[in-house]
Amino acid sequence: MNKLAKQRLSQNFKRSLKYLTLVFNDFFILALIFLFGALMFWYAKTLKTMPNNLWFYKPLTAFVLWLPFLAGRLVTLFKAADLQFLFSQDGEAIEQYLKPMISYSMILPTILIVLMGGILYPFAILKADLSLWQYLAMPVSLILYKYAQLLHEKVGLNFEKTYSSSIFNAIILALMLLEVYFMPSALVAVGLIALGASKKITTFDWNLAIENERVRKDRIYSLFSMFTDVEEKQVVIKRRKYLDFLLPKTFARDTPNSFIYRRSLLRNPEYLNLLVRMTIFAVLVSWLTANWRWACGLSCLIVFLTAYQLLPLAKEFDNNIMYRIAPIDYSTKGNDLVKVLDSVLLLQWLCISISWLLILPINFDLLIASSTLLVMCFLLGHFYLPNKIKG
Repeated sequence: MNKLAKQRLSQNFKRSLKYLTLVFNDFFILALIFLFGALMFWYAKTLKTMPNNLWFYKPLTAFVLWLPFLAGRLVTLFKAADLQFLFSQDGEAIEQYLKPMISYSMILPTILIVLMGGILYPFAILKADLSLWQYLAMPVSLILYKYAQLLHEKVGLNFEKTYSSSIFNAIILALMLLEVYFMPSALVAVGLIALGASKKITTFDWNLAIENERVRKDRIYSLFSMFTDVEEKQVVIKRRKYLDFLLPKTFARDTPNSFIYRRSLLRNPEYLNLLVRMTIFAVLVSWLTANWRWACGLSCLIVFLTAYQLLPLAKEFDNNIMYRIAPIDYSTKGNDLVKVLDSVLLLQWLCISISWLLILPINFDLLIASSTLLVMCFLLGHFYLPNKIKG
């Protein structure tokens, strides 16, 4: 079982590395460097002007440092076929299988906790008035807590054992808040680890373990699918009632083509995630640059990239036999899609403009930036998209 676990971990690492190289491409790496540099510049500049030792600094330090603790669940890499082929394995064999899985599951949260600890170090020492040893004990305790959580999550795969990660997370947050005022709680972490290690797997719930792994994989693949196509992820198209307000109230305002295009945009996670991701990216860039010229120029570029990446929607239903035999006027398909994408770009413009009102100084320059972005959306909707989409 230990050999099987290492074999599956090796395969999973190669698969993840393939998608990570696609996600962290040259453009995204440059964007991350730019965003991280801008954030660190703002952070260093803000530290100089912040008052010292306000009452909420210590709880804020504990809370921000606790956030990376939420990342990472127990990786088991169980498959549906294991219910038949590994069902006869006893608890000791399952323990041997899960040992390298726990070590693997610790990699991501440990990296995130150490990284956040390094970023938060100047604020904790200079502004929150924490001692060096008291602060260093906090990320160490968090790493031990994470290991304890994984052990308890492993025990939670038993039939007779129930496990609630939300309660465990709340307890850890409470311990971290106590730690900034009192002694480090590393001994509590050691106790939790000892408690989790002492409990063995007796009646292993295969259905629960396989379902938990399926949900975990689906969450990871959903993250990858926001940047690239994922073969292992099945696209689930479903109605999202909270977005129905974006649809026309009456069907008379829709043609058959615009009807299906609107719903495909709102119900297909590939297109919806793209739209949400690009809009959030435009807001984030505007906040980090804090300059209306940069915000306007970069947002125009992002809106253009959004329109360009939505062009495949034109061929979304070309291979659908029910669409081909339906009594639909195909000659207006291109124009209908252009109208739908035009409304999408206007919605994106509205979200970005509202965010500018919150993060940029309200003056005449902001009006110029918003008007320029609106003109960009108009040009895309009336010149670029009609030329690219052939009815």
